[in-house]
Amino acid sequence: MAGSIIRQFLAVQRRGHWIPTFVEMTAHRPARAGATLLRIGCLLIAATVTACGGGGSSGSAPPPGPTACSAEGQKQTVLDVMQDIYLYNDQLPAVDPDDFATPEALLSALIVNPPDRFTSIGSAAADDAFFGEGQFIGLGFISALLSSEELRIAEVFEGSPADDAGLERGHRVVTINGRTIADINAAEGIDAALGPAEIGVQVDLGIADLQGDEFEAIITKAVVTIPPVPIATVFDVAGEPTGYLYFRTFVEPSFAALDAAFAEFAEDGVRDLIVDVRYNGGGLIAVADFLGNLLGGLDANGQVFSMTVFNANNAFRNTTTLFMNETNSLQLDRLVFITTGATASASELVINSLMPHVEETFLVGSDTFGKPVGSLGFTFCEKIIRPISFETVNSDGDGDYFNGLQADCPAADDLDFVLGDPAEASLAEALFVAENGACSAMTGAMRETASGQRSDISRTQNLWRLLINAH
Repeated sequence: MAGSIIRQFLAVQRRGHWIPTFVEMTAHRPARAGATLLRIGCLLIAATVTACGGGGSSGSAPPPGPTACSAEGQKQTVLDVMQDIYLYNDQLPAVDPDDFATPEALLSALIVNPPDRFTSIGSAAADDAFFGEGQFIGLGFISALLSSEELRIAEVFEGSPADDAGLERGHRVVTINGRTIADINAAEGIDAALGPAEIGVQVDLGIADLQGDEFEAIITKAVVTIPPVPIATVFDVAGEPTGYLYFRTFVEPSFAALDAAFAEFAEDGVRDLIVDVRYNGGGLIAVADFLGNLLGGLDANGQVFSMTVFNANNAFRNTTTLFMNETNSLQLDRLVFITTGATASASELVINSLMPHVEETFLVGSDTFGKPVGSLGFTFCEKIIRPISFETVNSDGDGDYFNGLQADCPAADDLDFVLGDPAEASLAEALFVAENGACSAMTGAMRETASGQRSDISRTQNLWRLLINAH
C-alpha cells in the first residue's frame, strides 16, 4: 500500500466562526491501478460543515495515483464518494462504472432525483474563486425569464462587463448573437446560448431600455467580482428607523460587508429590518450562521439555530449550531425577508432557522426555491464533486421544504424600478409589513404575478452557478 498526501478541507475558528482551510495529512492508496479508493470516514470531521448551504464545505479526495485521472479512476472516485457520504446512499441504483464514458455521466445515473436536483461535478478552480473571493467568469448580470419570448435584466453587478456596456435592471434582451429569445428557448436555452464561462468569450446582445429604445452591446466575458452587500440603508417608516439590507451571496467577503452594515443599523437604533435575498442562492454555512447571529443572536444567544443531519452511516457527524451574540447583533421586533424562486439554500436556512425565534417574521415576494439540503465537496483531477451530504432543520425540527418556503405577502419583483427604491413592488410591500405587522390587501392575481418570474439557470450547472443565478 503506497502512501499519498491528502489535502483535507477542515475548518478553523476566525472571529468565533468556523472558516474553511486546508491541511495536509497522510493516507494510503490501494495498489490496484486505475482507481483511487476513498475512505471518507477517515477524511471528514464534523467541522467540515461550513459551506454551500444549506450547502457544504470543500473537502479533498486523495491526490490521484498514476492512472487515477483516467476515466476509470475518476469514475471510481465518484462511486466511492457517493456510496459513503451521499445523503441518499441507501437509495443508490446498482450501476457498473464501465457502462459510462465519463465521471459526469456516471454521477448523473447515480443521483436520486427526486429529491436531489443539486449534486454536481464542476471546476475546482471556479469553485474556489466563487466561495473564497465571490468571483466568477461571465458577463455580470442576472436575468429573469418572464415568458418563452421575454428575457429581462434583473440585476447588473457593479464593475462587471455588463455594467461597463451600459446594461441596467429592467432592460429587455431582444436578441443573443442575432437570435431571438423565442428561438433560443425552443432550442438550447439562454445559458447555453450565452456561451461557456471562459475569459474572452464575446456575446452580442440586442438590448431595449425601459423607454423601448434599442442598442447593441458586444460584451466580453471576464472575471466578475460580486459585491455581497451593495445596499444597506435606513428608511423612516412612521417615525421609526427601518433597516433595508440587500444581500447577494454567502461568500467569504460577506463577513466584513455584513458586519459593517449591521454596525450602521445598530448605531441607527434599527428594530425593524428588511433583508432582501430575492436573488441570493446561498453559499457558505459559516456566513449563514453569522447572519443568523446578527439577526437573532442578541435575544436567542445560546439557543438552537439549526441542526445538521447526515446519512445513517455518518450520523456521528450530526451537529447542532447555537446562536451567538455578535458585537453588532440587533434586537429586532419585526423581520421581513424579500424572496423569490431564486432565493435558495443558505438564504432559506437563515429564514427557516429564525422563524422559531423572531416571532414577527414575514416573507414578502414569492415562494423560495426549496433547497433544505447541503453538500460537502471533494476535489480530484482539477474537478470537484459536491454530493448532497446532509439536511438542515431548525430548532423545532422543521425542514424538508423542497417545495420552497411560502411567501406570506405576495408581491412582484418589479423590474421597472431599481433595487432599493421604496416604490418597487416587493420593497413597498415589505415597508408596509414592517410598519403594520400584516400584509396589504393582496389579490390572487397578484400572487400569480409574483410567482410567474423565474431565473433561467440550469440545475446541471456547477453549484456556484445555481447559487448566484448569474451569467
